[in-house]
Amino acid sequence: MTLLSRDTELARLNAALAAAEAGATAIVLIEGAAGCGKSETLRTVADTARERGATVLWAAATPEGSATGHRALDEWAEALRTPGADPAPFTATAFNAAVRGLDSPAPLVVCLDDLQYADAASLACLTGSTRAPRGTGLFIVLTGPLGGPGADARDAVTELLRHPGFDRIRLGRLDRTATAALLRDRLRGGARGESADRLYARTGGNPLLLRALLSEYDTARPEPAGPFADAVRACLQRCGHPARDLARALAVLGTHATVERAAAIAGAAPAEAARALAALDETGLTDGSVLRHPDIAAAALETLGAAERTRLHGRTAEVLYADRAEAETVASYLRVHGSAPGDWAVRTLCEAGQQALAADETERAAACLQLAHAGTDDEPTRWRIGLQLAALTWRLTPAAAEQHLDAPLAALRAGRSGAPTGSLARLLVAQGRVAEAAEALRLAPSGAGALRDLFAVPPASESDETLLCAALWTHPGGPRAAATAERLLEETPLAHDTFEPLVQAVRILLHTGHPRRAAARCGELHADAEHRRARGWQAMFASLRGEALVHLGDLAGAERAASAAVAAVAGRGGTFMYRPVAVLVTALTAMGRYDDAARHLPLPLPDQLPDHLPGTVHALPYLHARGRYYLATHRSQAALSEFLDVGRLAGRWGLDHPGGLPWRVDAADALLRLRRPGEARVLTTAQLAVPGIGARTRGMALRLHAATEEAHGRPALLTRAIADLRGCGDRLELAKAVADFGRSLQTLGEGPRAGSVIRRAWRLADECDATPLCGEILPDRRRGDAAAEVRRCAPAAAEPDVGLLSQSERRVAALASAGYTNREIGAKLFVTTSTVEQHLTRIYRKLSISRRQDLPIDLQLDILEHVGVQ
Repeated sequence: MTLLSRDTELARLNAALAAAEAGATAIVLIEGAAGCGKSETLRTVADTARERGATVLWAAATPEGSATGHRALDEWAEALRTPGADPAPFTATAFNAAVRGLDSPAPLVVCLDDLQYADAASLACLTGSTRAPRGTGLFIVLTGPLGGPGADARDAVTELLRHPGFDRIRLGRLDRTATAALLRDRLRGGARGESADRLYARTGGNPLLLRALLSEYDTARPEPAGPFADAVRACLQRCGHPARDLARALAVLGTHATVERAAAIAGAAPAEAARALAALDETGLTDGSVLRHPDIAAAALETLGAAERTRLHGRTAEVLYADRAEAETVASYLRVHGSAPGDWAVRTLCEAGQQALAADETERAAACLQLAHAGTDDEPTRWRIGLQLAALTWRLTPAAAEQHLDAPLAALRAGRSGAPTGSLARLLVAQGRVAEAAEALRLAPSGAGALRDLFAVPPASESDETLLCAALWTHPGGPRAAATAERLLEETPLAHDTFEPLVQAVRILLHTGHPRRAAARCGELHADAEHRRARGWQAMFASLRGEALVHLGDLAGAERAASAAVAAVAGRGGTFMYRPVAVLVTALTAMGRYDDAARHLPLPLPDQLPDHLPGTVHALPYLHARGRYYLATHRSQAALSEFLDVGRLAGRWGLDHPGGLPWRVDAADALLRLRRPGEARVLTTAQLAVPGIGARTRGMALRLHAATEEAHGRPALLTRAIADLRGCGDRLELAKAVADFGRSLQTLGEGPRAGSVIRRAWRLADECDATPLCGEILPDRRRGDAAAEVRRCAPAAAEPDVGLLSQSERRVAALASAGYTNREIGAKLFVTTSTVEQHLTRIYRKLSISRRQDLPIDLQLDILEHVGVQ
């Protein structure tokens, strides 16, 4: 193989060979860094000598030679041994005798590669051969590392150095010109092109690394076990243990490398580290105080086992912490190390976790805090970190977040001090564990005051921990709560510290009867959470959106939202999973997909209270949804039991308020199906008497209350129910009320008008995909046939324009369509009967009809919401 940029060195070697051919003794020591061509140069000299008739003795020492009994002397002797000679190992005397016995005018050339590994006997033989009388020339060629060999070899070199024929040749790395020449030679062989500068920057001109890298030209990138990596490891092996350890330290430090840090990690004294770095630099593996290329760093670490690499990262973290490196830098090594070996590591991990959280890097923050949590023996510190993890990991895995609150709660119950009560209670409430939060405040009352001040809860809750925690869950606020919530949702970005307030703001919109706005905001927040890959947040906002869509009668949309929520935290939702499952079961049940709903109902209940009721607020909507499923599948008694359980729990936890689940309405529905109208009336009356009741709940209660009335009293109640349900936008409940209104008209003998109303109810139910309700409204007809009938019976003409009527006319028309007489209308509106008649005349003319029964049902329903019928 051609030696590039070695013309001067080869000329000196040829001159020494010529001197030996003339009968003199010549000694040359070829020094150089690993991979710089010493062995190759030595082979070139040996080949040249053989071609010129010299006797060549070759030996290569190895690091394992002393342990295995390998001797260079034996390799030389093998070349001198005559056939049939004694196979016993040569001594130095025997070797010299054999040399003297050579019958040839040509010189003897003795080659020793890597003299630093040679055994003492072979070195003694070598030095002795220079003093023995000879009849022919002698040429000794040695290779060794820069900086001198070990002690035994150093003594031999010193002895040889005294000889007048001694010469030392130093081989360096190739320069850029020689690198370009090597590249041109390779390109002639058909390899793809690459700039010489890039090759030089990657290898430092080390010939071994260059040729190894060029051999990998057909691969996209050097492989960990490829020629380049093997060449790097070979160079490190030849550089010795101190250099190899320093290289590993530099590799693990990466961009944080300094010589001082690497020396501390490797456990090397400054002088030893300086020599090791010099050896690496001469080899071309480093550029200054850093390894030249990431592939070199990877190869340096590749030989370490998993346990050794773990220890190396732990030691690196210690050194960086002592050198005041950034918290995240230290934490990155601790995370690989897999533990926090001391208080300093716990503090560093906590600091790095907070920094990661501020940068919205949740997974990194969680990894830091989890490691710190596992690494501390101080119980209050572990509780504090656990609470931070509970708030943080909810974003990723709600089930894991719940577990972090168990230890501090158990400590409170055991009477141990140090648990942060206020924060614990707040997080318990945020996870729906209202009863446990109240228990925590009772065990450590000092935490309650901080929560009251922080959340400005209503005065009614100040004396009762349960009511305080209920207020924290719903945060009902004042009369302008909805406007405040809307402003918060518009102005506040989603972040770690704003997640809970945003969730509460959405709940307020739902509780105050603004499901459309709640659904829109949840859609935006869900998209943001999805972009951040925050699965827990995704599930929460998708679930809330599903609830809002249920309140709007959009069953298909609610199913999609709830399914997305369930999928986001599948297998890791904890007790929160009850909420999206509840929405999903509610939607599927209302659509008549009972088998699909049933597949979600075996969800096991969470930890039980003494009376066998679940201990999480998230289970309330699940119990409610299960009750609706039982009601739809004709198990009214089981449904009633579920609804009453919801009421018991809501009352116990202070959550039986106007914005909560309308359990009384649902229980009344079950009682009516059980033919117990008197008990149903008690519940609907109690529901209607709740202060601050919302339009949706009031409309539902009025509809069922009407079912307990005599036939003639039902239309007025149903008209009010329709007005409320129209106003809140719940098309499904509106369809039920309109259907009941139509049936009440049938009972009163207004068949044509009742048919129009019932068809309107069917259209509403059909728009909601409520197949069972469609069947109830128009029984004995398949859905497709019913749709055709509704279209056939629909008026061909365009609907009258309600804008043609004045406000007074609209009020009169609404009351007339509801069945009130002219006298009753006059009494309600405080006008004379004659005025009512005049209004009706104008109404008929504007709408092109001749009697009140001809008022289109769509128009009637549209204007009911503008009429304050009481």
